[in-house]
Amino acid sequence: MAANPLDVSIVLVNWNASEMTMVAVRSIGDQTRATHEIIVIDNASTKGMRADELPKRFPTLTFIGNTRNLGFGAASNQGIAVSRGRYVLLLNTDTIQTEDAIGAAVRYMDEHADVGGLGILHRNNDAGRSPQPSTFGFPRPWSELAVLVGLRRAARPKPAAGEHTGERDVDWVCGSFLMIRRECLDQVGLFDERFFVYDEDIDWCRRAWRTGWAIRFWPGASMIHLGSAAEPFITDKTFMHFRSHLSYIRKHHSWLPASLYYLVMVGRLTLAAGWQLLRFLTGRARLADVRERSVRQLQFALLRPSRSGV
Repeated sequence: MAANPLDVSIVLVNWNASEMTMVAVRSIGDQTRATHEIIVIDNASTKGMRADELPKRFPTLTFIGNTRNLGFGAASNQGIAVSRGRYVLLLNTDTIQTEDAIGAAVRYMDEHADVGGLGILHRNNDAGRSPQPSTFGFPRPWSELAVLVGLRRAARPKPAAGEHTGERDVDWVCGSFLMIRRECLDQVGLFDERFFVYDEDIDWCRRAWRTGWAIRFWPGASMIHLGSAAEPFITDKTFMHFRSHLSYIRKHHSWLPASLYYLVMVGRLTLAAGWQLLRFLTGRARLADVRERSVRQLQFALLRPSRSGV
């Protein structure tokens, strides 16, 4: 690394959201005072503005264009591999920077050497810039299983006092803004590419905690998070989430909850496919709906990894 490295390398993964990525990149340039570089990895976008327009409009950014969708974790790793900053910031493309939030986060990390990963306050793009949840506890497989089989209701907790305003150590922060100390990254390693999309940030934060680094939420800086730029182009978000979550349970918990989670999900998806078939036979659903449910059930039952995102 250079003797005087940049403060932060900002890594954005683009997929079918080039217009929004352009807004995010422009806001970084307008609002960020820390020395930085911007690295954009395009995961073979096919919708909207051509991704190769981004380096034309922003000549100083580093652009990596993939010929196929590698997933969020693998693409982030590509950006990290060429990064030069003292810190690496994983930033979603559906974000807008305000009030030098990135520079403030760099200064906070400089003053808190125990923090390996940092998340800041997320705000909605409404008139009052209302706070948005961006940090959570680690998944609890047994509680999730109880909800899936109907033994308990899904918890819908109200925000606790200070949830959005209190600085504190947390289990994990969303990958929409995850600033990582270079020394922590060297020790913990890159994202696990078995997670195509979803849960890769939870997995990384858990590994960081296990190696002795703190993961911290700091509301002293904030940004606007518009929310899931690529989701309109994901045809089966539910399947991809369940598939990644099963991988997380298998990795961090015993075989028993992972096996039960698998069996319960196969059962639920099989019932859903059967119900859709019954609706089709009674004229209340299309054949395409039956095929969609059946394919989802078969993919999950065979543990077939999704590598396209579409």
